[in-house]
Amino acid sequence: MLAKSYRIKNGKEYNNNYKYGKKINGKYVFVYFLLNRETYNRYGIVTNKAIGNAVRRNRVKRQIREIVRKNMKNISGHQDIVIVTKKNINNVPFFLIEQDVISIMKKAGLW
Repeated sequence: MLAKSYRIKNGKEYNNNYKYGKKINGKYVFVYFLLNRETYNRYGIVTNKAIGNAVRRNRVKRQIREIVRKNMKNISGHQDIVIVTKKNINNVPFFLIEQDVISIMKKAGLW
């Protein structure tokens, strides 16, 4: 579980990230990132209804939170990072999602 201080909290912050942040596409997720004023990274995870019911969406969110938690020390900078899932993420093994997120972070220069 991510501590509350490491989370993006309100819609305005998400919208700023979408509007002014850089976007990188992966196979299963999009990642938006934007500099913030904090000394640490903050994360937001977004799933849409195309993934399925609330149970499936929450499962995907938990998986991505775990990926972030495991790799927080490797992600550098002070960024607001929003991870948006694609609808093809259903029934994908955890390690493939993790590889996709890590490759995007490397591509973005955050790793």
